[in-house]
Amino acid sequence: MSLFSPLTNAVTGQLTATSGASTILSSGLPGSSLRSRSDPIANIQATLDQAKNNAGKQQIMAAVQLRIQGIAEGLIQPQEIWEKVAGFLTLTGQPFTYSVDAQGQVEIQEQSQDTLAGLPAGRRDQLSAALQRLDEVRLAVDTVVTKGTLRNKLVSAVSRLGELEQFAPATAQWERDFQLIAQTGRPVLVGLDGDGNVSAINQLESNFDYVQDADKRLILQQAGRDLQNILDGTASATESWQFEVLGNKVEGDDYFLDVDENNNVVVHRNAERRPITSTLPLFQQNRSEDFHIIPSFLESSPEDDRIFRDEWEREASALIQANKPFHLDIIGDRVVVRETNFASVRRLDILNQTSSAAAAAQSAVNIIS
Repeated sequence: MSLFSPLTNAVTGQLTATSGASTILSSGLPGSSLRSRSDPIANIQATLDQAKNNAGKQQIMAAVQLRIQGIAEGLIQPQEIWEKVAGFLTLTGQPFTYSVDAQGQVEIQEQSQDTLAGLPAGRRDQLSAALQRLDEVRLAVDTVVTKGTLRNKLVSAVSRLGELEQFAPATAQWERDFQLIAQTGRPVLVGLDGDGNVSAINQLESNFDYVQDADKRLILQQAGRDLQNILDGTASATESWQFEVLGNKVEGDDYFLDVDENNNVVVHRNAERRPITSTLPLFQQNRSEDFHIIPSFLESSPEDDRIFRDEWEREASALIQANKPFHLDIIGDRVVVRETNFASVRRLDILNQTSSAAAAAQSAVNIIS
């Protein structure tokens, strides 16, 4: 039997004689009996039984950590309800803890759904505020990460264009579309479709519907009509951008139409970078991926680096991005982030046991007095 069999069996419910969970489940069954608590032998036996129970409980806790880790990494398909809940919370960056009861059953405690009734009023308000703030941080981080992911797709596409120019064979559909449109001498823009996939946009067929700015869209639509007439031979080039288009067509270079900050029509190549000037903000000057094809709504901004107000927010964000389970805690007057694993769950279990024992002792004192 594998060293990890007791751990796996404890979670899957396949109990064996060596499984710690079997000790938990067999305790308290009909037919079992203990001597009077005044009997020293019975007291020793009870202590040993409790130690066995605790050992089995810890085995299950450790196994649960491994199961959650495997689910988050896509290596394990969740089966039990608690596994599905834990996997969902982990992958969506929501804080939670878990516990194991005396029967070896796993329970997930989602912090956002917790009433926090067991905490003193001050700590309860502080933790509640932190959980609300976490929602804001998670949304902001998701936005920045999504922007970065889409931006990187376009940057990778630019690199791929360089390979295609060196006669690398086109493999993706957008690459074949790009080459076909460019060969006809019509404007083609590397962009993203509604699903975030790279695509080659035939600007004359698109009617520039993808342009968000209404004024710029009207300017480009008129430029598209003028260019279509020029390419069809029914009109002649009269403006500088039109002559530039014809030059690219003759050279066999790709190009696309755009509008500058002065609302003038300009022509760019897909691999062309925006010029870096001293008038641009520092975050733009330092960017190496500032290509014209990257739309303004995907550009990084100073606000992207000002998401976090406190260190715990940065720590929580790191765990969210790493798909690791975590929960929030209050130490003194500080919010802290703890990874939800065997060590932190065991700590909570010990604290709960200590709290329960103290409460029982206080109750006994109250009865006597």
